[in-house]
Amino acid sequence: DIKQYIVQTHIINHRNMSPRIFKDRILAYKKGETYLAVSLEFDLMAEGNSIEQAFDRLQDATAGYLKMCCNDNEPDSEIYRKAPQKYQNIYDLFIELSKKKKKRESEEKKEEQLREKETSTIQRTYNTQNLCHA
Repeated sequence: DIKQYIVQTHIINHRNMSPRIFKDRILAYKKGETYLAVSLEFDLMAEGNSIEQAFDRLQDATAGYLKMCCNDNEPDSEIYRKAPQKYQNIYDLFIELSKKKKKRESEEKKEEQLREKETSTIQRTYNTQNLCHA
């Protein structure tokens, strides 16, 4: 099981009440008996008993991290920390495989629709022939 998420987090700095918006790509997958969620933009990780639990825990950790950074008025250049390249590679591979899977499923659906249309045409021709001979 692998899932990817795109997350947008809004943090309000209580000192000046200005909102800051952060975007993150999250990769969640099973490793052994544990599920992991990895923040690709902030280099954070969380574990869980399910993908959803790992994702939720990572969301909590990310929100805490971003609140702390905003309260300290950290610039974005200091807040965004890329995860190790191996996680970026896994994410990119997952995206590529997902696109290929969608393309294959689309092609299979088109082929199935074409077969159904051909079958329908044959049945109508057969039924028309039976009517002419009656």
